[in-house]
Amino acid sequence: MGGLLEKATTTKTEQSEGQTFEPAAVTVATSTPNPTPSASAPAGGSSPSGSPNTAQKIGLAGWVVIIVGAILSLQGGSWGLIVVATVVILGVAAIVQADRMRGGVSKPKLYATLIIAMLVAVGPYALVVVFPSNANIAVTDISIDEENDELDFAVRGSFDSVDIEIISDGEILWSGSAEMGENIKRFNIPIAEFFDGNSQDYEGKVLKIYTIKAISSNGNTVEMDVNSKYLTRQAMDAGVQFTPYVSTNTADGTSEHEGIRVQVFVGLFSSGEKPMDEGKHSYASANQRQFTGQLTYSLEISRRGSSEGYTHPTVTIDGDVAKWISDFSGSKSSSTAVAFVPLSGTAIDNDGFEYIEADKFFRGNDCYDFTITVTNVNLGSEHSTNFTVVNSWEINWEGDDPNQYPTCD
Repeated sequence: MGGLLEKATTTKTEQSEGQTFEPAAVTVATSTPNPTPSASAPAGGSSPSGSPNTAQKIGLAGWVVIIVGAILSLQGGSWGLIVVATVVILGVAAIVQADRMRGGVSKPKLYATLIIAMLVAVGPYALVVVFPSNANIAVTDISIDEENDELDFAVRGSFDSVDIEIISDGEILWSGSAEMGENIKRFNIPIAEFFDGNSQDYEGKVLKIYTIKAISSNGNTVEMDVNSKYLTRQAMDAGVQFTPYVSTNTADGTSEHEGIRVQVFVGLFSSGEKPMDEGKHSYASANQRQFTGQLTYSLEISRRGSSEGYTHPTVTIDGDVAKWISDFSGSKSSSTAVAFVPLSGTAIDNDGFEYIEADKFFRGNDCYDFTITVTNVNLGSEHSTNFTVVNSWEINWEGDDPNQYPTCD
């Protein structure tokens, strides 16, 4: 045993003495620079220019379909079912495909997105189906078609047909039925078929209310009042006023009464309004009301008791515009918003206004009648009636006081 240990020691010593040991080489890991990013962006990011990539575009398109579908599905009915099916198939599919292209999206996030999309798309239609009410029928877009003299409105909802009544003071003035199409039906009802008097008086006080009642084939009912201004269309009053046109001879300072400028208002005002001295009318200084309707009127100016005089061309009021053909300048028009409408004449003065020449109506000093004859039209036989108003003044151009114009009985 001792011999073996001794031999081993000797061998190890000999090897140590015969060899020289060198330190082992140490390998140092060198850092490598980060790789240059690829020119193409990952599927779920944006392009280098900042514009949305394909996945983003598809996702946005899906949400657009969802939102548009939600708006349209509010109409309910068969159209609502088609919309819901479209948004579920197209909108949700687009959102899912966009998330797949992006990659790395967690399932909880994806599921939450899909739930929100479904609620947005299906929610409005589900509310109408699960909770049916009068919200499933509506009367909208109430207006007056002045060109055709009609009351226009639309009925919207998800049902097959609808019955319509126009009611005032508990009386059915008009009734009719129609089939629905695309969940909307438009009505154009001639005013003459139901008009039963003005909704307002001259002050704007409501006299009566016209109500549109719609009853759907599935049992829902809705009522909508018509704006009282729309059906205040029957003229009840008229008035005239005038101003003289006097020319001056600069050579000798003399003046001459060349004629008169005339203004007329037809519509509604208090029974207390009347002509005043100096060719004025009390309504001109009052709180004037614009008149809207369909009517015609004529104006005649003549010496009292005489059949001779001047007749102005017939004036037609169509909505809120008065129109006529001037004897002097042809086609003319004026808004009734100005209340008293300046009419035309047979000549033009130095200020550019038309006036009625004196020799067309003046037959010496006397009382002169300004007669307005009004015809309401397109209001039904009972209300399309004529009425006449006469305003009168003294005109004494050949007397000692030619510039005074007192009223006369």
